[in-house]
Amino acid sequence: MKKIYFLSVLIFFLGASLFAQDYKWSVEANYPLSIGDELGNDAPGIIDLGIKYRFLDLSIVKIGAGINTGVFKENINDQVSPANMDFDETNWLIQPKIFAEFNIPVIKKLHPSIGLGYAIIESKYDGLVSGQPYENTVSSGGFNLNLGLSYDITDRFFLQAQYDYINDKDTYDYDGSNVGVDYNRGYLKFGVGFRF
Repeated sequence: MKKIYFLSVLIFFLGASLFAQDYKWSVEANYPLSIGDELGNDAPGIIDLGIKYRFLDLSIVKIGAGINTGVFKENINDQVSPANMDFDETNWLIQPKIFAEFNIPVIKKLHPSIGLGYAIIESKYDGLVSGQPYENTVSSGGFNLNLGLSYDITDRFFLQAQYDYINDKDTYDYDGSNVGVDYNRGYLKFGVGFRF
């Protein structure tokens, strides 16, 4: 009897949370496009996935934290002597951030947002260069500014567009000395999301 009671209470609270109007969590899937300074060899985007949690609701603005992970992949095949190249380039972006999502009283379905965070870029190269096996992994990162706009299709589903600016700082070893390089990377993301 206790099991039935416990199960009934659990189903009630689960159902109530699913039908509540104050959704604190959301997941999203986006198609990313690289603009600005190239990411590696300007590899095309495959997918960007994200999750967000809104922990503070101030009526006109919701404050939260989120993380996105995107992947860009390309095969580089350049058969020009003397440096014939044939390798795969894979770039991973990991973007944790704090964000503010605004509610516009006169346009309730439209939600502009701004976010600040740090982006980690992990690039892997694997293949052949001049007929020799080539494998290399490079990590860099920098300040991330995110601007977004979402439009509610329903209470749960939404469309969105985002722009990410990343000031990617990296250092290279060139003839025994470290050389610092700054890249101004930009990414457009278009996708869908689900609140729960």
